[in-house]
Amino acid sequence: MTIQESRLMTIARRGLSLPAETRDQIRKIGILSRPQVEIVYQQRANQWKLRGEESGGAVELLGHYVGFVDLNGEGLPWLQRVKNFLPNGIHAVVIADELVRVEMFRYETTYHLLISKHWLQCKDGERPELKSSILFLGRNGSLDTELWGKDAAFRGGAMPHFYARSGELAAPGAIWTDATNKITEGVCCPGCRHCHLLEACISSSSPVPTKEAEKQFEFENEGVPA
Repeated sequence: MTIQESRLMTIARRGLSLPAETRDQIRKIGILSRPQVEIVYQQRANQWKLRGEESGGAVELLGHYVGFVDLNGEGLPWLQRVKNFLPNGIHAVVIADELVRVEMFRYETTYHLLISKHWLQCKDGERPELKSSILFLGRNGSLDTELWGKDAAFRGGAMPHFYARSGELAAPGAIWTDATNKITEGVCCPGCRHCHLLEACISSSSPVPTKEAEKQFEFENEGVPA
C-alpha cells in the first residue's frame, strides 16, 4: 500500500484531514463536530449497528458540519434529537446498518467536502469490522455567495464549485446534490441549533409530513436545555 492510499483510507475512516491549528481554532470558536462513525452492539436484538452524530455549525468566519444520508443520498431518520444550551454542537443521533457521511469545512468562501460510505463487514461469531470508502473528496471549492450573511436567503439551494488538478469541474455525483446543498447550508448557519440532513422519524400512519414534524418538535422544545 502506498503512502497516498494509506492517507486516503485514514480520511475515509476518520474524516477530513485538517491542520492541527485549524482544529484548535474550530474548538476555540465553539463549534463541536464529530465525524466519528462507531460500531455499537444492541443486546436485546443481538446485532451490531453503526452510530453517527449529526453535529456542527458556523460563525461568520468559518463552519464545520457533519451529517448523514443513506446510500441513495436520501434523508435518514434520527434515533434521538439532541437539544443543547450552546449552539453549534450535536444535533441528533442516527443508528443504521450502513451510512453515508457528509462532512464539510468552510473558511470564508473556500470549502472542503468529503462524502464517504461506511458499512459493517461481518465475521462469524466475532465483532464485525468497520469498512469505509471515499465517494467524493473535494478541496478548495469556492462559492462567493455569503450564505452566512447578506445572501442567507439562498441557503439550501447553493453549493461550492470544485475543480480537479487539471482545472476541470469536479462535482459530486448527481445523487449527492441535495445532501451537498444541505451541508453547505450547515456550514453557513451561524449559531446552528437544528438538523440539516437527518430527519424526524414518523410512523407510516401519521399524516404529518417529516418537515412539519420537525418544526413541531422545535416549537415544543424551544429553550429547553439538553
